[in-house]
Order: sequence, then structure tokens, then C-alpha cells
Amino acid sequence: MKNSYAVVDLETTNSNWHDNGRIIQFGCALIEDGEITHIYDQKINPKVPIPGRITALTGLSDDDVKDSPTFEEVAPDIFKLLKNRVFIAHNVNFDLTFLNRELKRIGMNQLNIKAIDTVELAQILFPTISSYKLQDLTHYLSIEHKNPHSANSDAHVTAELFLIILKRIQQLPLETLRMLTKFGKNTIRETNLVFKTILEEREQTARTEVLPAYLFEKNGLILRKKDYHVSEQIDHSTKYPLTREAKKELLDGVLDYRVNQSKLMDNIYKTSQHRDKVKKWNLIEAPTGAGKTLGYLLPLSYLVNNDQKLVVATTTKVLQQQILEQSIPLLNQVTNNNYHAEIVKSSYNFIDLDRFFEALDNYRLHSHTAILKMKIIVWLTMTTTGDLSELHLTNYNSPLFSIIRHRGEPKENTIFSNDDFWMYQQNRYLESKILVTNQAFLARHLDSQFWGGNSYLVIDEANHFASGLRDASSPTIDFLQMNEYVKKISDILYQNRVTLRYAFTEVTTQLWNYQDLQNMETHFQAVDELMERLEYNIFGNYVRNKVRFKDRENFVSILDSSNEFGKKNAEMIELLSDLIVELSLISNRVETLFDQYNFQKNFISVELSKVISNLTIENSKLETVLKNLDELLQALQGDDNKFGVQLDMRDYYDPKTLKISWRQYDIHDLIAETTDRFSQIFAIGAAITVQKDFSHFILDTQLNQNQINQMVILPDTNSISKNSKIYLPADLPDIQSLSSDAYFDMVTSYIVDVLDNLDHQTMILFNSLNTLSKVYERLMGTDVKEKWEILAQGVTGSNEKIKKRFAIGQRSVLLGANSFWEGVDFPKKVLEILIVTRIPFESPEQPDVKIKQDILKQQDMNVFKVDSLPNAILQLRQGLGRLIRTPTDRGVILLLDNRILTKSYGKMILDSLPKGLPIINEDMDLIKKDINEFLN
Repeated sequence: MKNSYAVVDLETTNSNWHDNGRIIQFGCALIEDGEITHIYDQKINPKVPIPGRITALTGLSDDDVKDSPTFEEVAPDIFKLLKNRVFIAHNVNFDLTFLNRELKRIGMNQLNIKAIDTVELAQILFPTISSYKLQDLTHYLSIEHKNPHSANSDAHVTAELFLIILKRIQQLPLETLRMLTKFGKNTIRETNLVFKTILEEREQTARTEVLPAYLFEKNGLILRKKDYHVSEQIDHSTKYPLTREAKKELLDGVLDYRVNQSKLMDNIYKTSQHRDKVKKWNLIEAPTGAGKTLGYLLPLSYLVNNDQKLVVATTTKVLQQQILEQSIPLLNQVTNNNYHAEIVKSSYNFIDLDRFFEALDNYRLHSHTAILKMKIIVWLTMTTTGDLSELHLTNYNSPLFSIIRHRGEPKENTIFSNDDFWMYQQNRYLESKILVTNQAFLARHLDSQFWGGNSYLVIDEANHFASGLRDASSPTIDFLQMNEYVKKISDILYQNRVTLRYAFTEVTTQLWNYQDLQNMETHFQAVDELMERLEYNIFGNYVRNKVRFKDRENFVSILDSSNEFGKKNAEMIELLSDLIVELSLISNRVETLFDQYNFQKNFISVELSKVISNLTIENSKLETVLKNLDELLQALQGDDNKFGVQLDMRDYYDPKTLKISWRQYDIHDLIAETTDRFSQIFAIGAAITVQKDFSHFILDTQLNQNQINQMVILPDTNSISKNSKIYLPADLPDIQSLSSDAYFDMVTSYIVDVLDNLDHQTMILFNSLNTLSKVYERLMGTDVKEKWEILAQGVTGSNEKIKKRFAIGQRSVLLGANSFWEGVDFPKKVLEILIVTRIPFESPEQPDVKIKQDILKQQDMNVFKVDSLPNAILQLRQGLGRLIRTPTDRGVILLLDNRILTKSYGKMILDSLPKGLPIINEDMDLIKKDINEFLN
């Protein structure tokens, strides 16, 4: 490329120019003829104080710049340096805008030059990276970055990044480059100049090209070839290592022999050899660090075949990825085989190439959508799975994804039917001998042929299985939302009736014609009438007389755990059935219209494509509602189904604002179906028992004693009591007496104290994401953020992303809830301090918890004893398990809840923790000193 580039980075006193922000360092790398020719580094005296957090970030203090020239003095040289060059920056809208505002402030002309953004280029060219921060990109691309947040160093590595991006673009298939150039006009400033210039150069030398053997072209899209068959190399002549010596020999050079792991392997292998047709459930508590994943994978790998598979059901995507990326390769290394595993997901997770192809030209919303398209175009040259999660986006809520997600329908005679990712994935599922999936997904798809006919099921982190089954049976219906979806479809069809009439009246198949719009109006009117009658039926029977007059101006929420909802209300059942029929007719007709649009290419216009795209988005929402309505109807018509209903109304005087949520408690049928579906079931977890007793698990899972084959508790070999301690600050207030803000402040102050005085990787576990976000906000207002990278679940990225960042971090702190309490493994010393903000009791105000506990009360059970306390104990034990993964690990817990010492139930919690685990109740100065001595 012939252009001359200036790659710029600024360090400033404040990222907001309006808030007294001034430049303190100007860094610039010049690129001429594809080479970095010069690096400029200019410190600048801002004439305002440099905040401490900026000094901590950049290393520049007031003293460092006091003898440097002011911006007024260096501005003419900077202007001269940049004026005839293309400006490049990592987030160009910050650097160029800030620089121009400073030029304007001192009365100079602003730079009116072309500008390119490397953030956007990196997002497009490296679509599967989880973070596009400069530091993360340099790490990913192995670019040496000696001084992050120093302007000259950042400018230099950004220039190196830009040169790598240019090479990457040069290597792209010509058709892919043409598409990127076409959509590139929506990129920031003149970023598309890069694509246009390289395209022109390449077209001058060759307008066509021969693609590499691993790529092929289909209708302008360049795709990666894929092998539709699973490739495995397994030596079936080898036998399971029954003896201690045989196991040691097998593990030699790969893993240390562990007694616990060996016992687990032998138990699973022998149990699988002597299966009982009725007693299929094996409950196994394997303590943290026992190596339970390989403990079940290894013995069962000797038994699997095409029909008798191994299905592993876990709780989170993080755990699924750990099994696929760490445990299966380890299994292959140990056995010297090549087992292939697949994560089983719904079709919704995969791209539909036909829908994406249609959306390319026909679905235009805003520039962000165009960048997404460009990102996907490049990704398609890389992916063999079509799994949208490979894009590692923090947000998949773009309307584009509503259009391009696969609906699971078989593809016949479409443009990309032979290249369909969902068809490909289904084949992989059928051929793979090891399948990993989500527990709730398994519950919803027990009848799937993917699982084989006589397979083994391992339920990993089994303490969540019951709630996973209940989640799978507990949808929500929002009447106001449903009405909006239907109205939107009606409006789109009516407002575009002329476009639709001209588009389809000449179509010979007549799958849609103008008369259909008039017929559809009948269905829309029927839906309006049915919804109104259903809303008033529910309001009149279950809401009206249960809300006191003084509460009618507020948000209405009614919990009904009596199992009487819908009983003796034949009218409601009939209305619900009729509504499902009418909505199905509308949804099916819209799908027919979409099929007709795809089938008839001769009459397509941009206007028509927009209409179809908008219809598709709304119809996908309606299909979800339909599924939930159908599940509600089945629940109401079921015999003795125990479930609770939550009725919410935003406005008591408007039944249209009604929302129904229900929580299925009775899972007997799902447990029975699961039992029938598999030949042997291993329910495994690090914390299943309470005081060495499986009763809570059996009650929660509603297992029949006749279904249980064995209950096993493996001993702890990690010496948790020697390698860990629990600390409780002596001056902890009674957290139940604190206001919300006072509680958030208290937690924040302890965290800051720990991070300021103890230099160890730290994880902080919360009971709720709301508390987590409030504490995160407070932490970001302290100097802690200058010394530590603060990662927060639901705030700074996906769970997978922040877990990876924490694992490679040097000074990272992770704020987590939910899934971070368990099953997340970190390498040695990555995690040494765990702050538990409170004993993890479930909130009794949570609708699903309240409904479950109300039903337990109806059965004359002590809810606190059989549910609240056991669940808190199990969660606390899981948290402790994050620290000690091997016999050589050391770690400490700081518990910010003294109820473990002051309440009567505290003894039961303490008795459930590893025997001999020290509980130290001292002031913070002594605690910090002891932690330092213990960990160092």
C-alpha cells in the first residue's frame, strides 16, 4: 500500500476532554512502504495535576512532565507530522477527536485527514478473539509489548498490529475481500480505505484466483470445507487398568497417581459391568481435587461404542468447555487414543447460511450490523462448526441474530442445503461416542436420538440437577409482550400489503397471495378477543380479590403455591387451547411467507427483503411464546403436578399487563424418564452430602430409594484442613441490621483492605448479581482499579472471557456469582484468596425459592432444616473447593458474615466443613499478617 501512515496514541489526564482532560504524552509510529520507519515520543506538560490513577496506569507523574513543553509549544510540530498522512489509532475516535479538540482549544486548525481504526479492523479480521483491548491483541498475536499505557510503546505495537492486519487482508480470498469492501463503507471514518486499496491492488494482478484446497466458494461466500464424519482412532484391544500398578503405568509422565481418583475409576468401571435394570442411580461425592472428570471419563471410555455412548450433563458453558478443551485431550494423552467429544446444543446456537445470505444485502439497520456481517464473512472462512459462540460476543441481542440463527428445520433444495451447519452438527452428534451437554438441555430433549440407545449418563455437579429439571419445566408468559409481537406482525403485513401483493401475485405456486392478508385479519381479531377474555378470566379468578385496595397503585405480584391455579376452570383451559391454535396459524403462515420468499428469487426487492426480515424477527419471538403457552397448558392438564404460579401485573387496572410465571416442583416424571433413557446414571459432585448424608439430595431430586444402586463418599486427600483457613474479621457488623447501601460499603471496604495489603490473586463470591454490580461500582471509584484488573461477572464480559483473563492475570480480582461458586478450575497459585461476602442462603423472596419452600411447608416439612440450610452449606463447600485443587495448593477464605459464629445453625455449617479446618476470628491487622505468613 502506497499510503503514508501515522499510528498515534495519547496518554491524557482524563479520558473526558470536557472534564479538564489534557494530553501528557504523544506517541507516534510512522509507517512507510509497509515498514515502521520512526517512533516519536513526546511528553507534554498539561499545566493541570495528573490524577493518581493516571500515574498508576501510565507511570507518568507531575514531576515526570514538569520540564516538558506544553501542548501549545509542540502542537505545530505534531500538526506538521500528521497533516499529510493517514491517521491510525486503536479507538481512533478517541485519539483523533481528543487531539483535534486540543488543537481547537489553542486556536489552531483541526486535522482534516483520513483516519483508520485498528479496533474495528481487528474485530473484523480476528473474529474469534474474546477481547480487542490492545494488551490482549498483542498477547494473542505474540507482539512484544514492553510498556503498556505508555504512548510511544502503544503506538509502536499498534503499528505492528496494523501491519499484521494488512497481511491478514492480503491473505483473504478475493471474493471475501470484495464483500468486506462492499460493507466497509459503514466502518468508522476511512477504515474501509484499507480494504479498498488492497482490493484494487489485487484486482490489478488477478481478477480471479484459485482457492486453497480447504476453502470453497458458494454464491459469493467463501466457506471452509468440513469433514461430515467424526474421526476417531481407538484401540479396542486395550483393557481397563484394574490394578494400582497398571494405573500408575498408564498415568506415568502425564499425571500423578491419586488414591481417590483410582477408587472413583474402579467404582465406576465395576458398577458399569454389573448393571441393574431398576437400580440405575449411583450417588458419588468426590471431593475437590479428586480428579473426578478423568475419574469417570477413563473407565467409561473403555465401554463406549456407537450405541452405548457416554453423555456428560453439566451446569454451565464454562464447565462444558473445560471438559472439551482440557479433560478430553488429557484422556487421549493418557490412553493414547483419539476420542472425539461434542458439546450438544440446540440448532439456535448455529448460523443458518441461507438466512445469512439473504440478510447480507436485504437486512440493513445500522453500522453495527454491517460490522457484524463483515466479522461473520471472515469467520465463515475459518469455522467448520458454524457455532455462533465462536465469535465470543458479549451480546447476541442484535436483531441480525434473530434472523440468522438456525431454526432446526431440515434443508432441502436451498442454496446452502448441502453446506448446512445444523445438518453437519447433527451428524457429528450421532457419530460421537462422548457427548457433553447442559443439564436443562438434556431434560428438554430426553427423547433425542443423539444420546444413543443404551448409554451411560454422568451428571456432573449433580447438586444442580434437580433445579436444572425444574428450570426446564418453568417458562414465563408476558401477555403485554405477546400482544406486541402479534400487533407488530399485523402492522407489518398491513402497512406493506401493496409490496406483498405485487411481490407474490405473479408467483405460480400461490403459497401466499393478497387474499391471505384478509384471512389473517380474522386470526388477528380472534387472538385479540381470546387474549382479552383469558386475561380477564385470570384476573377475575386469581388476582382481583387478593390485592388490598391500598396496594392497587403498586406493582402487583401474587405467588400461588396451592396447586389450585387452573383447577375447576374449564373456561380458562379452553381459552388457552384456542389461543394456541390461532397463534399457531399466524406463525405458520408467516413461515410459509418466508419460504415463498426464499423460493421465488425473481421478484425480490430490497423493500420486500426488509419486510420479510422484520416479520422473521417478530415471528421468532412469537414462536417462543407459543412453546411456553403449550407447556402451561400441559402443566394445567397434568395429573397431580405440583407447581407454583407467580402472577405479576404492572398495572392492577389493566389486565393486559398480566404476566404468568410458574415453577414446577414435581419432577418425578422427568426423573423417571431420565432413568428409563439411560442404562446407568452416575450423579457426581464435590458437595452433595450434608454432614455425610445424601438425604437432602434424594429429597431435592425426588429419587425413589428403589432407583438408587449405591451411595459413595470418597475421602478428602487434599488435606484441606492443613492447606486452608477461614477468617472472620472480629469487628464485622451484624449484616442483617445494615441497610443495602451500608452493606455494599462494608463489603467494598474489606475488599479494598485486602487488595491494598495482600498481593495474591483474589476471587470474591456474591449471592446476587445486583450486590456484585453495586460493589463493582464502588470499587471502580477507588484507587484499587489502578493496581488491579477488576473482572466482574455480567459487567466486564462473558463468564468464559473473564475466567480466561483471570487465569492469565498477574494482578487480577474476579467478582463472581452463580456458576463461579463451583466447577471453575484455575491453575496453581492463580487463586489464593477467596472472599465470601455472606453465607449463601437462597433469598426466600425469590419466586422459585418461595414456591418450592411453600410446597415443602404443605408437606409439613421444616423448610429451613431440609432446604435453606442444606443448600447454603453445599454452596459454601463448593466455594471452598475453588481454592484447594491439589495436595500442594494453599488458600484462604475471608468470610464477611459472622452468623456462622453467632447463630445456632452455625454449628451445623461448621460441622459440614472439612474436619479440623481452622476458623480464625481476629481483627483485620492480625488476619492480614497471618494470611501473608500462611500463603508465603
